[in-house]
Amino acid sequence: MNQVQIVLEEFPRKWKWLFILGVFHVLIGTFGVLFAGFVTISTTILFGVFMFLAGLFQFIHWLREKETNWSGRIPHLVFALLYIVGGIVIFLNPIQGASALTILLGALFIVIGTFRVGLAVFLARHGWRWFWHALLGLISVYLGFYIVVHWPVSSLWVIGLFVSIELIVNGWQLIWVALMARKIASEM
Repeated sequence: MNQVQIVLEEFPRKWKWLFILGVFHVLIGTFGVLFAGFVTISTTILFGVFMFLAGLFQFIHWLREKETNWSGRIPHLVFALLYIVGGIVIFLNPIQGASALTILLGALFIVIGTFRVGLAVFLARHGWRWFWHALLGLISVYLGFYIVVHWPVSSLWVIGLFVSIELIVNGWQLIWVALMARKIASEM
């Protein structure tokens, strides 16, 4: 049986701030679940801005690069322009941007889930632990199909829900670490 060794120095000493941060994440994540549509649109707009800025910086790099025998010069320009145009399109029409991102997310879940199930089959054939890989793979495939089947309506809430769930999970993790740090500090 494997044992986990805890190094006390790895825990933060000021656990109260970590606890407050965790509670804040849980509250913001809960707010996000309740208003998933708002979070979806906000996240999509921010993604469009980041995409535009990435393309702009790549374009500036292309302009400043004077090396003419660089074989990646033209593809570099093409990708820069695609990022710039894509960022503008997503920013100006975040609902269509969220729709496109959601269908990609659904497809990604299906592909990742299929690979996890394949990994589970491989592990089972070799007598290794496979159950959790199979279960998580099937859940991913199910979520992916659910997103795709309910598309385009799912594009109004999926991104916001996933971002919000991530905030909640991270918040509970921070709370747990803070409580463990408090317990260790009180035992010293």
